[in-house]
Amino acid sequence: MNYEFLKTAGAILMASALLSACGSKSETSAKEVTPETLSTRVDQFQGAAANQKVAVIVGKDIVGVIPHDGGKPTRVEIKGTASLIDVASCADGSFVALDFYRKVWTSTDDGQSWTSKATPGTWRPLGVTCGPANSYWVVGSNSTIANSSDRGTSWKTDSTGEDAMFNTVQFIDAQNAVVTGEFGAVKRSSDGGKSWVTSSIGPEFYPYAALFVSPQEGYVTSLTGTIMRTKNGGGSWEKTKNDTGLSQFGLANVGGRVYSVGLGGVVLRLDGNQWVPVKIEGFGAPFLKGVVAVKGGFLVAGGNGAWKVVTVK
Repeated sequence: MNYEFLKTAGAILMASALLSACGSKSETSAKEVTPETLSTRVDQFQGAAANQKVAVIVGKDIVGVIPHDGGKPTRVEIKGTASLIDVASCADGSFVALDFYRKVWTSTDDGQSWTSKATPGTWRPLGVTCGPANSYWVVGSNSTIANSSDRGTSWKTDSTGEDAMFNTVQFIDAQNAVVTGEFGAVKRSSDGGKSWVTSSIGPEFYPYAALFVSPQEGYVTSLTGTIMRTKNGGGSWEKTKNDTGLSQFGLANVGGRVYSVGLGGVVLRLDGNQWVPVKIEGFGAPFLKGVVAVKGGFLVAGGNGAWKVVTVK
C-alpha cells in the first residue's frame, strides 16, 4: 500500500487549494443570495453540518448557509487566508469549522458570522467534532487528539508523537467517542474522552470517513473504496460490498439509513451488506465530501460548487 500517495491525496482533498499562511485575523462578510448563486464552480465544499434551523457547507474561504424553511441562503466569505476542511454542529445550535491553517472557526448565529481561534502546537488539524457541553475536539497529524471547553481559547492535547494521521473524531453520545486514522488505527473512549483504548481495523486499511450509529455499530470508508463495518464496537470488522470501487469521503445517518458519498459525485445507500447507488436527477460533481441529514432527506456538497438537498420518501 502506497501510504505516501494516500496521504497526499487526502491532504489535497481536505485543503482544496493551499495558500501561504497569513498572520492577520480574518473576518467574515455575508450576503443573501439565491440557491443558484450560493456557490461558484471554483468552490470546493469539504464538509456539511446542520442544526435545527439551517445547514452549512464549508470549503476553502466560503460558508454556504441553507435554511431548512426554504428561505434565502447566505454566502459567507472569509477575508484572508483560510481553507475550511470540516464542520460540525454543537448541542446548543452553534457551529465549529476546522481550518487547515491551524484554526477553528465558531458561529453562534446560525452560520451568519464566524470568529477564529488558533489550534495548539504545530501539528496539522484534520478532523473536528463538537462533544459534551459544546466542547471542541480536533484530531490530526502526530497522532494528536486535542479538546477545548471554551470554544478554542485554551486546549488540552493528547499526542503520542507518532508519524501517523488521525482523520476523524465522533462523539456517539456524551460518554462514547471514536477516532480513526492512518494504518487502520481506531481509538475508543467510554469516559467522555478522558482516556482512550487503541485497536485496529488492519494495517492495510486507510480510514477516511467514519460514522457510528450506536456504540456498537459503525462504518469506516477509505480512499480505496472499501467500506468496513463493525457490529461489536470495533472488536472486529467486516467488509461491505461497494461495486463502484470509488473512494468514499463522507457518511451520514438519514432516518436510520446509512448513506455514503465520494469520488465521481457518487451517492450510495446501504442495503443489507450492499451499497446501492442513489441516482440524483440533474446533479453532478467531481467529488462529494459533505453529507448531512436534514428535514425530509439529506444535503450533499462537493467539488465545483455542487450542492443539493435530496428528498427521501
